[in-house]
Amino acid sequence: MTHTAISTIIVLASLLAFSGLSLKTPGPHERTRCMATFVVAIVATIYWIANRDWGLGLSTALLASILATQIAFAVALIRTPDILPLGSLLGPYLLIVAGMVVWADTIPGDNAVLTDIGGWLGAHMGAAIMSYGFVTLGAIASGAIILRERALKQRKRSLLTDRLPSISTTENTEIFGLTAAEIVLGLAILFGIGAEYAASGTFFQVTHKSLLTLITFAIIGLLLCLHFLKGVRGRLAARLCLTVYLLISLSYPGVKFVGDVLLS
Repeated sequence: MTHTAISTIIVLASLLAFSGLSLKTPGPHERTRCMATFVVAIVATIYWIANRDWGLGLSTALLASILATQIAFAVALIRTPDILPLGSLLGPYLLIVAGMVVWADTIPGDNAVLTDIGGWLGAHMGAAIMSYGFVTLGAIASGAIILRERALKQRKRSLLTDRLPSISTTENTEIFGLTAAEIVLGLAILFGIGAEYAASGTFFQVTHKSLLTLITFAIIGLLLCLHFLKGVRGRLAARLCLTVYLLISLSYPGVKFVGDVLLS
């Protein structure tokens, strides 16, 4: 069995365990086991990435998004440990994406390997990937808000909604994810301009990817302004955050999906 296969199995198993443990009744031992499985998932993901070529295809984009989302959630956990139960939504999401990585590795696509990445381009790619991770964190929090508010409105309880963090805690995580994404995405845009100028002598080229990125940046900024100035929160803010996630997904893995699957 290859190193890639071993790391893939460990990632899938640890994410499955993390999802299940996140639904357990909160307690010191349960939290410790849940955190341990999450750390194992991060380490296994890094090992998975280290044992494969960093290419330009869909599988690489999806795998990078998994690691970025894990890092974003780890940062949010350091800031607010009470959001650990969000793993009951984050874990299944990452499991689905990891399954898509395995599937994407089996399809013909753009198998070009990145061998020479300049400083500007490397910084742009890193910032863009991390902004996607923070937006995903915000989207997971938004999903939790919608589920909790719907359960309260309909007066229906379930194991999932009972274990999710409070709405106020989840809203703070949503705003944290969007704020971090706005800052990092702004840096990604600046680094992208630098990379474009270094490569072609022009500062900006209009493409569907660049337009979606700018629209995403503008919408995140608008949502943050509405939140801090007008107090917009709850379902409306959650739905806007999910819209942001859709747009940035179209501009990053969406482009890879079109190129590798629809046009191959």
